[in-house]
Amino acid sequence: MISVDKALQIVLKNGKRLLPKKVKLENAAGLCLAEDIKSDLNMPPFNRSAMDGYAVIANDINPPVDLEVIENIRAGYNPKKRVGRGQAAKIMTGSVVPKGADAVIKVEETKPLDNDRKVRILKGTKKGANIARKGEDVRVGNVVLRRGTRIRAQEAGVLAAVGAGNVKAYSTPSIGIISTGDELVEITRKPKPWQIRNSNSYSLAAQARQIVPDVEILGRVNDNEKEIMKLIKRGLRKDILILSGGVSMGEFDLVGGVLQDIGIKIFFEKVALRPGKPTVFGKKGDKLVFALPGNPVSTFVTFELFVKPCIKKMMGFTSYGHPIMHAELEREIKIKKKRREYRPALLSQAGSGWKVSLVDWHGSGDLFSTTKANCLLIVRESVEKLNAGDMVEVMLIDGLL
Repeated sequence: MISVDKALQIVLKNGKRLLPKKVKLENAAGLCLAEDIKSDLNMPPFNRSAMDGYAVIANDINPPVDLEVIENIRAGYNPKKRVGRGQAAKIMTGSVVPKGADAVIKVEETKPLDNDRKVRILKGTKKGANIARKGEDVRVGNVVLRRGTRIRAQEAGVLAAVGAGNVKAYSTPSIGIISTGDELVEITRKPKPWQIRNSNSYSLAAQARQIVPDVEILGRVNDNEKEIMKLIKRGLRKDILILSGGVSMGEFDLVGGVLQDIGIKIFFEKVALRPGKPTVFGKKGDKLVFALPGNPVSTFVTFELFVKPCIKKMMGFTSYGHPIMHAELEREIKIKKKRREYRPALLSQAGSGWKVSLVDWHGSGDLFSTTKANCLLIVRESVEKLNAGDMVEVMLIDGLL
């Protein structure tokens, strides 16, 4: 049995970054850039008004003063006239500041006169006020996004702004999901008293689809070596194969043996973890195989700890882990076993800080309890007791928040 940290180290060592490809910008959300992106123009590309108001010469203003309005400048319009002394140009937010003007007076600090042919300035100003200068955000040739950056909405906007309609991004791994167990039935059937519905395939698929689009539920299989082997061979067409169930020490836990018979190199079979001790990781060629415990919470936790970081590395990201924060524990926790624990918990804001408490759950088979949780509380191996008021580590997870 190896530690959580050692297991993750092994997984990341074997997860190789996939090759990049050109992707249309509209299809790039969630991907990882495989190139630095440079700006092809200055941002802003001109001296831009930051307010609705009047473009003026700052040292020409000795309020109250009446100025002649020589032009009305809207966004997307190229000013035709130069502002001189005793003059102003009416201007809208985002518009080009006309030549001669060096400040913009907010419309709230003015009063229109003579049907907008004149304007009374009610307040003084300074040179440069309410003007975004040409190139103050970005200069031509500046790197605006670095390789390894995740393309979110704001990055997509930046890429569009610099004309990057096609970008080089790392490919995403294909993922296959198999659930094993005689007790499983499809979700369209009502289980008999000794059966349960196959929930793991659907929760795993949902977790994977938060990161990558190519996720296929390959089906469920009984505790039969030939059937398991057949479906695993089909699953090895994917970059990553995820199985749930059949990895404990019972007579009908057959997955580990089948993996070895197929020629998959097994790196570890047990992790000092709760929930999720019987977690298996292996590799055949460039195909990765995760065989996760069948209990739903164990499946959920081990995917987040091992599979998700591996996917992120293969996608080109340089940061793989979940955000960790600290919160004050609301109620005492008794530690059962000296394995690292990840318990479903509820995090809430308390003034300027955070508080956390465990949700009521009945072990690794109780998936329903996780719907009340928004994080995982981490109990390190060396901890023997946690008292109310102690500061504890909390792992933030997309699927819970």
